[in-house]
Amino acid sequence: MKQKTDAHNNMTVKSLLGALLAMVLALITAQGALAAPLESETMTIEIHKFEQPDERGVPSNGLVQDTTGLRPIKAATFTAKRVPGIDLTTIAGQQAASVLAANDAADLVSNVPAAASATTDASGNATLTPLDAGLYYVEEVMTPAGYVEAVPFLVALPLTDPVSRDQWLTTVHIYPKNAVASISLDVVDQDAIVLGDIVHWTSTSTIPNVPSLDGYRVEQVIDTKLEYTGTPVVSIAGGAPLTPGVDYTVTFDPDTNTVAIEFTDAGLRKLEDALERDPNSTVTIEYDTIVLREGELINEAILYPSRSSIDDGRGVSDTAITKWGPLSVVVHEYGNPSNLIANACFMVYASEADARAQRNPISVDGVNQWVTDDQGRFIVPGLRFSNFANGLDRDPSDPLYRLYWAVPVCIPPGWTWVDDRPLAGAVNDVLQFQTLIFEVERKPVPPSIPDMPVTGSQVAGLGFLGISFILAGIIALASRRRQARDTGVSASL
Repeated sequence: MKQKTDAHNNMTVKSLLGALLAMVLALITAQGALAAPLESETMTIEIHKFEQPDERGVPSNGLVQDTTGLRPIKAATFTAKRVPGIDLTTIAGQQAASVLAANDAADLVSNVPAAASATTDASGNATLTPLDAGLYYVEEVMTPAGYVEAVPFLVALPLTDPVSRDQWLTTVHIYPKNAVASISLDVVDQDAIVLGDIVHWTSTSTIPNVPSLDGYRVEQVIDTKLEYTGTPVVSIAGGAPLTPGVDYTVTFDPDTNTVAIEFTDAGLRKLEDALERDPNSTVTIEYDTIVLREGELINEAILYPSRSSIDDGRGVSDTAITKWGPLSVVVHEYGNPSNLIANACFMVYASEADARAQRNPISVDGVNQWVTDDQGRFIVPGLRFSNFANGLDRDPSDPLYRLYWAVPVCIPPGWTWVDDRPLAGAVNDVLQFQTLIFEVERKPVPPSIPDMPVTGSQVAGLGFLGISFILAGIIALASRRRQARDTGVSASL
């Protein structure tokens, strides 16, 4: 793979030295030695910084190139250091330059001050000048986050004109590309309801389009209100399977609540293989957390796409959030809100169907029934926001919008509910949370007949009843006697 990608990378050491070798051969065959008047001329390296496209372009030859469609990179800083001990005005110096690799030149210039330094503008341009004739080690010393720095390269000043072959280029145009590195973090919490539930996180990071990867590290910084459950799942989209401990290592720092996944040499080669098959290959890391406390809980994923970015702590990042808050219920007397009712009890449900059937009540830390305090209130803590799910805002028409339903289940003696049907509420703030209001009214006292004591009035009443029965009997007897007299039949009392 490396041979194939080197052939297309316009900033590889091989291609740059090829341009330098052409210059040296031209010097030897056509000019013999660098013309003396050029030694006093001011020379320049023009940097043109762009993102690395999927298809690598032709090697830079020192002339202006067509950059149509390329995206410029701002704020990349370059330095140019003159390589000591190499005199391009001599055959020996030219021969030494033709076989010098950029890695070896790095050692030679380690204590050499920069001859020029420049930072790219919004168009991706930077000018390294004034420079004298010589061989220069050009290094990208500051790279904006989200990119992989270009490898250091060598530039000879002046450079043989690649077209005319008999002229000098005292201004050399170089096009070092930066491979793009990006990461996104997504959260899935649609099925999480209460504290203790699981929230799932997935980071997706790109693989830089460079010939050889020397480092790749992804950190997951977890909110302290979440508990990391361990064992992330790491994979390459469309790539070879990865083996933990062989292709990557996993470490967890409890002080910072950070999980770090760093690829080994074996893993880096698998990333390169995946990139060769598909320039859009990505690395996916999945892990779970347990919700411990309410609030707006933010996780961060950070990608360090090269060894220097790892060493310098210069990564590109993305965040995702899950939101949790309380729901409140207050009970007061109907028409008298200041009379707050204690000891009314409720259950809370995550759907209207469950509320009406009174099944599957919500339980938080083992509590599934809440009782109003002396202020007539109770609070259910740690419910996922109604209007925020899977990292996005949700309106009430969205299927992922969730209401919570409170259902009265008991009431203090002497009171009755004005309306005991389930009442729905939304959770959408940590501090200014919604409160559901239930009202009660006093039970009416049913009318009753008081017990009468055995007194004179009661006795008199009984005596009156007895006299009435006796009179009725006398009247009935007299009537029968009249009938008997008329008919001749006898009657007796």
